[in-house]
Amino acid sequence: MAWDHEGSRHDRGYGWEWVKLRGRILDRDQHLCQTCYRNGRITEAREVDHIVPKAQDGTDEDENLEAICTPCHKTKTQAERQGARRVTFGEDGWPIG
Repeated sequence: MAWDHEGSRHDRGYGWEWVKLRGRILDRDQHLCQTCYRNGRITEAREVDHIVPKAQDGTDEDENLEAICTPCHKTKTQAERQGARRVTFGEDGWPIG
């Protein structure tokens, strides 16, 4: 089933259960962006990302979720919308949009 980006936050499945799940994942990942961490940077995460996007049948299971900072999340989402699966990084270690 393809993921629908239309409708309210609750219509898209981001109600109270998501709020609790999001908090648990941020705590698990120590509020650190996992993308930055893998690239040798320490950056505060304020979002939780689906590793395999819901649009590609990703789930809300813990193993498919990780903490991510806003710049990395925006870059990853843009890449996914363009059909790319990998985010590329510049020499400074930050994602390239």
